Amino acid sequence: MRKTQSTRSSTSFADRWFDLSEHRSPLCLGVAPSRKWLANWRLPDDARGAREYCDVVLSAMRESVAVAKIQPSFFLRFGEEGVAVLRWFIGRLRDAGTLVLLDTKIGDADDTMESYAQLYLGPDSVLRGDAVTANCFMGFESLDPLLRRANEVGAAVFVLVRTSNHAAAGVQCADHDGLPVSAVIADQVTGWNAEYAPGVHTGPVAAVVGARAPESGSLYRRLGRSLVEVPGLGRADRSSAEVIGSAEVIGGRALFTVTTGVLRHGPDVSALTSALDSWRNTLRRDVPAASGASGWDSPGAS
Repeated sequence: MRKTQSTRSSTSFADRWFDLSEHRSPLCLGVAPSRKWLANWRLPDDARGAREYCDVVLSAMRESVAVAKIQPSFFLRFGEEGVAVLRWFIGRLRDAGTLVLLDTKIGDADDTMESYAQLYLGPDSVLRGDAVTANCFMGFESLDPLLRRANEVGAAVFVLVRTSNHAAAGVQCADHDGLPVSAVIADQVTGWNAEYAPGVHTGPVAAVVGARAPESGSLYRRLGRSLVEVPGLGRADRSSAEVIGSAEVIGGRALFTVTTGVLRHGPDVSALTSALDSWRNTLRRDVPAASGASGWDSPGAS
């Protein structure tokens, strides 16, 4: 049982997201200096290669996306040098005004989650993430220290509601009192925001929904108080029309993540930039609710 209500920061992740998505675009770029991508870009599989990879990504982004979704494990595998590169990269992104979503997928007992919050989440944490992803396999209540921390410091926690990996369905679609587990988690996300961020249109607990239609639409409708990360742009098995169209019910609360659809054009900076611009234009055309009355600014605009 939670005993105290969090004191919410005056400037939330959602507030910053709405501003950035209006002026840049609702595009979220996945950043993954994995062994595969470093090899594809002909970079060494070490901390130096990861740094060169990030330099290229920073040059291509030109402040054109609102959020960078980073896989910390691809940095941490290089030990202290990798941690240093990750902290440097996060600092550069923050200097550019880009929100940093750390794709940690953390989930543990509630006392341990408080330590994870100190490591990952907020301006005073070790890695200074603006948001993290988390799973609630040990029960939604176990996330409470992380969620309260997000509410206090103006950060966000993107809870895995329904992921797109093929092995997920056996667990996430299992029946729980007549509902799939994913729907139960979506309701818990909405319930936490309603209780601990009352009067706020979009709370600090967000969601990751990688389901395909019509399952995705059912989950989106349960998440009326949350930002929702929608992965799938650029994937070989999904068209952009499917990904964007299924998220119409979310309106301007959708973060559309693209990874392979951009990274495959690297390490050429101009090709990466062109790919990002192409995805921005796709979203400009197909997601009018997110673009605001005057459309998105050119990269580099304030």
